[in-house]
Amino acid sequence: MEIRTTRFGSIEVDESTLIRMERGLLGFDEEKEFCLLKHGEGNGFAWLQSTSDPELAFVTIDPMDFFEDYEVEISDSDADRLDLTSEQDAMVLTIVTIDKDAQRITANLAAPIIVNSKNLLAAQVVLQDERYPVRHPLIGRQERKPAVAKVA
Repeated sequence: MEIRTTRFGSIEVDESTLIRMERGLLGFDEEKEFCLLKHGEGNGFAWLQSTSDPELAFVTIDPMDFFEDYEVEISDSDADRLDLTSEQDAMVLTIVTIDKDAQRITANLAAPIIVNSKNLLAAQVVLQDERYPVRHPLIGRQERKPAVAKVA
């Protein structure tokens, strides 16, 4: 299947790898089908690209790569809706936001996307856990020091 994107041009995607969301994403209820595109090797980032809107793509991460104590507890109804029968089948993604000047990168830990890795049904769920904000810093902002030239 060919998908047109504004970031990557036209790409060929295997239809069997498409992620389907019955209710879409929060604020994007009409978007029901996405593909997951890796962003380089080994950096932990991927793009969740809409198959119908070339301009709609979200940067995502596996939050466990960045927050080892992150815990997601979903309701029985969400598990049933995704046909999840095992924790091992649940892939968790969080949407990342990068501010205009790339000084602040945050992850939405309050509303992860849960994907059943067996059937690729997915849903964005809002956690009822105050430990996880919508904009959790992904990387601490580092102070920039001016470059210094050493004289030999």
